[in-house]
Formats: sequence, structure tokens, C-alpha cells
Amino acid sequence: MGLPPILCWHKIEPRHELGVTRISPRRFARQIERLARAGWRALTLAEVIACVRGERAAAPNELAITFDDAYRGLREHAFPVLRAHGFTATTFVITEYAGKLNRWDIAYGGRRFAHLAWRDIERWRARGFDFGSHTATHPRLPWVSDASARRELVRSRDALARALGEACLALSYPFGAAAEREFELAREAGYDAAFTLAPAWGGDAMAVPRTPVYMWAPPVPVVGRLAVIERFGATLANRCAVGTSLLQRWFAPERA
Repeated sequence: MGLPPILCWHKIEPRHELGVTRISPRRFARQIERLARAGWRALTLAEVIACVRGERAAAPNELAITFDDAYRGLREHAFPVLRAHGFTATTFVITEYAGKLNRWDIAYGGRRFAHLAWRDIERWRARGFDFGSHTATHPRLPWVSDASARRELVRSRDALARALGEACLALSYPFGAAAEREFELAREAGYDAAFTLAPAWGGDAMAVPRTPVYMWAPPVPVVGRLAVIERFGATLANRCAVGTSLLQRWFAPERA
């Protein structure tokens, strides 16, 4: 059985910044409206995991919507739009930055953005939205030691389990960066599935690919007529994210 298309957004935010991950609320709303009009249905995290395990087949009109980083703008500009169209989504949380500014990141253009607070996460979980781990502090996992990577995965999973009162099922690797070591660590940490930003899937539940939606995405992202070109461009752009990791290492931005 194949996987459904899995889309990944980051910031849905009216404030401008330098970078490619920000989508304006108006553009995002237009994308979701077009997907709904075309008859697409958004899967829950449990349904995606069932597809990964081969327990169900994804229908031709099914996709999954995910968000990395859990920025606060989602509560005003993304979640209400999704709910209005009958869509759900899975958001991956940097647990030690919940309710704080994104001081783990490089402030391109000098702007900082806040993350969802735990009360926001609890509120939208009660409304049918899913949440998973994006590690505790968003390091590039292949660049840290085994012990540090394991600590990031376990601390984040445990924090989400305490906050939501249920097991944390899924992980999204920061920057989509992961290889065999990270896959095995995620499996050892107890995740049922882990998501990358890779272009293809080899069948490993710890390496489920998604396509990022960047600022140049068309009105029907990832599943529209320009899907092949869009996926190629998104893959190239994601590989350039290593520059952010290098800047983080060199300049050691202030931590919350």
C-alpha cells in the first residue's frame, strides 16, 4: 500500500520575514479552500500511521496536513481555516519552547515569533487536532551525540504525554535531517512513526517522507498540476537549510 501525500507547512503568519517558510494567512486560506473544493480529505495522525503500517490504504482523495515548529500563528490563521473546511492536521511541537519565542532559530531580518502555549495545544487537541514531537530544543540531530539525540527525543515525547494525557505517537525530525542512526534512536524512544522531508519512502516507519510547502507554492500545493516541479524545488530548498544549522553553531543564538 502506498502513502498519501503528506504536506508540511511551517509559519502561517502576516508579519514578513526573510526566508522561505512563511506563508501569508490569505495565501494559506486560499490553498486550503482549493484543496477542499477539489474534494481532498485530511487524515488524522492515527490514520496516517495505519497507512504507514499497511493496515489501511489511502484513498485517491486523501492527504495529510502537518506543521513543523508549532508557531502561535497557527491558532489564529491556520487551525480555524482547517476546521471551517472539515480538515484536521498534525502539529509537531518543540516542547521546551512551547509558549516562548523561537530563540532556537536564527532571526533572519531581526524578527522573533512565538510558539503555541501548552493551553493552546490542549485546546486544539480537544477539537480534534493531533500533536507530536519536534524534539525538545530543535537541534540538527545528525550533528549531536547519541546521548544528546536520545535525550531530545525522550524529553519531548514525555513532555507531550504529560500535557495531553496520552502517548506521543509521532516525531518530526528538525530540518527533516535524519539517517539510520536517528531512525533507530526514534524507534528506541518509542515512537510509532517519524517524519522527514525526504523525496521518497523506503518503507521504514521511522522515515516517512513529506513535502514542504514554501512561499512559492502554487494555489493547490503538492497535489496540483505542478507537483513534480514543486517537490523538486522543495527538496533543493530543504537541503539549503543546513545553512541555518551552521549559523546556529557559529553564533549560538540566545536560548529561552
